Amino acid sequence: MKNSFSTDLRMAFMAIACVTFLAGCGHSANDSKNAPEAKVDRAVAAAPAVEQPESAEEEADELGPDGFEVIKADGMKTPVNVAPKGEKANIQDFAKAFCGLYPNYEPNQKMLKYLADPKAFDQEAEVYTMHCNVPNGYISSTLWTEIDRHTTMCYWNRKNGHSLVGVFMNNGSENEGSDPAFLFYDYDPKTRVMTPDTEVYRVVEKVALNKDFEAFDLKLPEEGKDIVVNLYSDNGDDGYDITEKTLKWTGHDFKLVP
Repeated sequence: MKNSFSTDLRMAFMAIACVTFLAGCGHSANDSKNAPEAKVDRAVAAAPAVEQPESAEEEADELGPDGFEVIKADGMKTPVNVAPKGEKANIQDFAKAFCGLYPNYEPNQKMLKYLADPKAFDQEAEVYTMHCNVPNGYISSTLWTEIDRHTTMCYWNRKNGHSLVGVFMNNGSENEGSDPAFLFYDYDPKTRVMTPDTEVYRVVEKVALNKDFEAFDLKLPEEGKDIVVNLYSDNGDDGYDITEKTLKWTGHDFKLVP
């Protein structure tokens, strides 16, 4: 799903990203505030963790130094172990687990560095903006330049006691434009494992990867619960048109708003 954009389109994406950052976005925080935290059955929580692949480093060397292609190829196939600090995992726990499995992608590197010591993280020196809203279950790591390169994550509380974790990344570059990717995981608090959720992935894929459009962008929610999909098409006048689609949260997955 790789797309090459004009400079104007890439700069427009950055403008959209900046507006999103300043205005806020999101979702499951309201669930976190209103729903009682589920108690973890400690006997079950001690279940054996899923073994992570030993070949991830070798794949990173083969598929590129930033590891982005590894994530795209492996992300929807490999479970992720989570080690929450408390009884209930939060967005920092999910981000540390995901970025720890795929640390060769630059925004993930910066996020891991931030999570290790948030107060010591120097955004100006790192040339990355970190935004973390723990109560609302949202975190992002964004390159400061006009190149749109980032990792954004959030989660939703499901009715069955699990959590749905969403990841949206854009591996923008100066020469080849924008290369977006998204992943979704079901987190079971008893096993403490994020398992790829292919059903949710397919719902989002059907909307985002529409062949009638040249590019797409996902806005994972920081405020509210729905996902907004922006679809871009060339209007023939050195510009582009944006078609906005909304995926409404149902309490378990998403449905496209007509």
